[in-house]
Amino acid sequence: MSDLETGQYPIDLTESISEMGGVDWETLVDHRTCVQQNEPLGRVYEKFRQAGVSFMAVLDKKRVIGLCARHEIGMRLASRYGISLFGKAPVRDHLVAQPLLIHIEQLWADVLRRVFSRTGESFNQDVLLVDDRSTFLGLISVQTLVRLQTRLLMQSIVQLEQKQAEISRRNQQLTEDLRMAREVQLAMLPRTVPTVPPGIAAEASAIRVFSHYAPLGLVSGDFFEVFPISDRAIAVLIADVMGHGVQAALVMAMMRALIQDHSDAAADPGQFLTALNQSLCAILKGSSLSTFASAFSLVVDIGAGELRYANAGHPCPIHLCRSADRAVHLDCVQSSNGGVLGVRSDVTYRTGSATLKAQDAVLLFTDGLFEIRGEDDDILGQDRLLEWVAAHIKQSGEILVQELIHGVRSFSSQGQFEDDVCLVALEIDDIPSD
Repeated sequence: MSDLETGQYPIDLTESISEMGGVDWETLVDHRTCVQQNEPLGRVYEKFRQAGVSFMAVLDKKRVIGLCARHEIGMRLASRYGISLFGKAPVRDHLVAQPLLIHIEQLWADVLRRVFSRTGESFNQDVLLVDDRSTFLGLISVQTLVRLQTRLLMQSIVQLEQKQAEISRRNQQLTEDLRMAREVQLAMLPRTVPTVPPGIAAEASAIRVFSHYAPLGLVSGDFFEVFPISDRAIAVLIADVMGHGVQAALVMAMMRALIQDHSDAAADPGQFLTALNQSLCAILKGSSLSTFASAFSLVVDIGAGELRYANAGHPCPIHLCRSADRAVHLDCVQSSNGGVLGVRSDVTYRTGSATLKAQDAVLLFTDGLFEIRGEDDDILGQDRLLEWVAAHIKQSGEILVQELIHGVRSFSSQGQFEDDVCLVALEIDDIPSD
């Protein structure tokens, strides 16, 4: 290596950070201008003028011992008597303080951190590149390192934008899939309900059904099913699968299939829930899903003049006894010995009953209807919900559903529900006498 050697090596700004791995520092060397430690300042300054550089490496043969700066040597020689005092002084006595040396194998992140943590005049000093024996390999200017940092930053931005675009594309696909799942789920809800007696117009049915279904997200774990038991009775099942989103919706779909499998048992709600629970436990046992569902099974039998029901950890429906001008929760104690579905397969659910009269109505709902916060985080709760229903007991089933949803939303401090909501109202017309 000659004592005077300069050169400029281009930086490839098209190479990505992931492709770079470690930086080839020798390709970033700006010049290799150097002097031996015993050279006098006068000769050193002349080399500075010839090379047109601001810094030179000071060597002991090939080993780096420091860095000298053109402006510092120039100031010393330009002072009064400077040439006579310092002209023959060895350059090793006039090195800059704490020069920065980087190893050829050093990671770029560590190098840039050290370079840009410098302060004051040292920030602008060239960086000395050495190997593991401190052999001089070249000098890299701070301007080159700024370009490197800019290159890495721009490449990081490009990579982040590419990743963001990929995430956005996947999110869009996921959203489209969820929208399709929502359409499928909504199509699974009862579009028509059985009439009593069968075959007559819905508005003339002795049992009329009204509902409101509002998932919190695109898909939900809340659902209900209505199907006939006999010419004078229909069955209703409402359920709420734990959680939200896709998993809850998948379990809901499984339960709907189980309902069809066991619909022959629906005339006895306790037997019906027992069969559903056994099948659901068997499915969940053979899968990685960890979930459960609350459910309420109800039979409205105008022939017998009674409500038959069983409860699996679900909120108790409200019975509107209009002839007595009162609203009460169904007595779930007599049918609530089993807990939720999908946890224990050995549970036997009991069937309870209540007297049904003409003009009565029953409201079934999931907990999203009343677990809603008002001002000061005050929860609406089932008792206040019952009070509200009692105050509007004379309203028709259709209007009652509409007003109840509006009233609960008005109670909310956010003006919206905080969970999936499913509400089903069954309204009785006349109960025929035998």
